[in-house]
Amino acid sequence: MKTIYIIIIASFILFIGISYLTITLIRKNNNKNLKNKMNLLEIKKNNLDSLPISIELNKIEEIAKSEQLENKINKFKQEYEDIKENKLSRIDDLLLELDDCIKNNKNKNFSEIYADTEIILENVDYSFNDILDEIKEISSYEEKYREIVTKLKTKYRYLDYTFREKEPMFKDLTETIKMQFENIAKRFKDFDKVIDEKLYNEVILVVKSLDTMIDNLDIVIKELPDILLLLNDLIPGRINDLNNEYNKMQEEGFTLGFLNYEKNIEDIEKKENDILSRAKVLNINNSLFDLRMILEYLDNLFKELEKEKKSKNEFDQLDEAFLAKKEKLEKIVKDIYNELDDIKTLYHLNEKDLEIIDELNLKLAQIIKNYKKLNRDKKKKQESFQKRYITINELLSNINQISLDFDSALRTLGSFYEDEKRAHTEYNDIKEIIKNCKIRIRNYKLPIIHDEYFVQEEEATVALSQVKEELLNKPIVIKNLNMRVETARDLTFKLYQTANNMLKYAYFTELLLIYSNKYRHEKNIDKNLTKAQDLYYEGKYQESYQQILKVIKNIDEEFANKIIKINN
Repeated sequence: MKTIYIIIIASFILFIGISYLTITLIRKNNNKNLKNKMNLLEIKKNNLDSLPISIELNKIEEIAKSEQLENKINKFKQEYEDIKENKLSRIDDLLLELDDCIKNNKNKNFSEIYADTEIILENVDYSFNDILDEIKEISSYEEKYREIVTKLKTKYRYLDYTFREKEPMFKDLTETIKMQFENIAKRFKDFDKVIDEKLYNEVILVVKSLDTMIDNLDIVIKELPDILLLLNDLIPGRINDLNNEYNKMQEEGFTLGFLNYEKNIEDIEKKENDILSRAKVLNINNSLFDLRMILEYLDNLFKELEKEKKSKNEFDQLDEAFLAKKEKLEKIVKDIYNELDDIKTLYHLNEKDLEIIDELNLKLAQIIKNYKKLNRDKKKKQESFQKRYITINELLSNINQISLDFDSALRTLGSFYEDEKRAHTEYNDIKEIIKNCKIRIRNYKLPIIHDEYFVQEEEATVALSQVKEELLNKPIVIKNLNMRVETARDLTFKLYQTANNMLKYAYFTELLLIYSNKYRHEKNIDKNLTKAQDLYYEGKYQESYQQILKVIKNIDEEFANKIIKINN
């Protein structure tokens, strides 16, 4: 038991020892990391301390021979000293605080102080580098701006050469451009003066003004000839041609109000005057673009006028086609209503059957009403021919559809007459078929005529008489007439089939009996032939035919097959 206690106590002591050692190592490692972070801040601070700002300020102070530069350098010095005294000294204090935090394991305080130190260092770094950039700019400004001005002079000479080549193209603005060249030359002299006097701020302003003036002059020399050509020749000529075409079309009756022509031309002339006024002071920004847009608009006006003339021609053609279709339909409608009472009386039609005619007539009346409105608008000159063309095209499409609908309706009415006519023809055909059936049956002298035939003959005859009754009825009920004709046709066909089958099988039976009589000396054949003959005289012509055909197949199969083929 004591041994167990000793082991437990030893384990506990060992655990405490290991825990202490672990904590000590962690703290040591953490302190090392914090120390490294602080060292990085110290290095950055030392680098800032070592920047040669004072040396550079002393260098440019030696060349500063103007009050402007002296003021600028003094401002840099003051700013530099202020940063050193306040911000850099503050960083030193913060670094001491960081070191204290590491020694006393104040990790939370360390993070806060470290963040503040890092922010101040970044601000100092930005400020110092900004001062160095300014110093560098001042120390090299003369060389830099002389190089810029040298390039500007080269461009100036090229522009002067180009201008002299194109001088006649600038017309009344030639002297203005020459004056601008003189102004630029004066600015070059101004540059030499301010650079010699070390007037740093004025140097920048002079160089910027030179760059702006030369760029503007470059644009003027490139674009002004085209601007003047558009202002003086192309656009006025285009407007003159448009005026002539516009006035001519108005005299011919075209409605051109939709173009808003007079107002747009007035606006164009105002825009031209504004461009010309600005061009006299060499302000031509966007002028060439505006003039090209004006020219494009004028070209589009020409296209609109041509489109309007084309639309008028197309309108006239459609108008003529519409009138022809309108006159034709009005005559058809008049004829229909003149004959409508006779049609209703003859074919037992009610108002519902004729509703389609009234509906189409109302639609036609509406189309004609719209057409009259179009003509009224045409006289008032309220719409362009392009819009009128769309309207007349729609009206023509509608009246064409009405025409098709009328044709369909007329075919429906006309079909009543066609049905009546066809019924007369079929009545005569059916009557002739029944007559022929009777003649053939009577002439053939059959031993027995089936009762079925007489029944069918009676049915067909009655059906035929019913067709005749329907034809004599006034008004004719076409539906009933067609039903009677169809019934009579079916019954007559059935009668014809019955009569034809009787005569066909009777005829072939007689032929086969004559053919097979030469084989009667054979006992079985004589017996079967006698049976077939008995069936024939009993009026069972098809059964007799089948019986005798079996006999002949046994005698001469090839002949029997020929008979079957002929009979089918």
